[in-house]
Amino acid sequence: MIRTLSLTCSRCGKAFSAQDHLYYQDDFSVQSFQDIKLVCDDCIRAWKEKWQIAHAEFHEHNYVLTVTITLQDGTVYENMDCTPMEDTESVITGEDIPPEAQHALYEYYVAFARQQEAQQLKDCFFSKGEDGKMVADITTVGGEQYDKLAFSVEEGYLKTEQDVPDYILEGLVTAYKSYLAQEQMLSTASQPAPRMPQRKPMPESQWNTGDSYGSGNSGGGFGRRNKNPFGGF
Repeated sequence: MIRTLSLTCSRCGKAFSAQDHLYYQDDFSVQSFQDIKLVCDDCIRAWKEKWQIAHAEFHEHNYVLTVTITLQDGTVYENMDCTPMEDTESVITGEDIPPEAQHALYEYYVAFARQQEAQQLKDCFFSKGEDGKMVADITTVGGEQYDKLAFSVEEGYLKTEQDVPDYILEGLVTAYKSYLAQEQMLSTASQPAPRMPQRKPMPESQWNTGDSYGSGNSGGGFGRRNKNPFGGF
């Protein structure tokens, strides 16, 4: 059966005509073709004009990546979960974002990822200073250096004697935990092996004086019936 479908925009409610394609809104609750949410060209144009990105700031915490987006009209979308897609060089969020804006977001993400990599610790060496305090010599992937950075652990928290960026402190905490684990492992490995247990000498009063060694020997042989302190054979 052939049916007709009226071209009515689901956003502005106006009827429109189509050329060589139609825009529609994804909606998994739609059960019928007639319930598809069509979008007219004028609303698509306004949607793209709205999503002109002025600034985007990415954050990563506990392996969860979020982004705060500021549009040129002043609209701010805060802490949206997002997923970078390297194959399409775009960033997907929970909001409907035009492809052009997704690609623009990816450029911000690439800059963020490069900065994150540059802030990673490349080298971190621990030693004790003249005053007995722990110090660390740190170099980041980006070339930052912190020489003889003194620190201490107080009430379970690592504190440095000079102010450092959060990424340096986080990297120092991770490196120091690994250092302590390695020291503990080396300390255990350097301990002498436990002494093997020695058998207690048998008193002369329990020495065997029999002439035969059969299992049924009643004169004191080493058979299973004999109460030998070593357990017999």
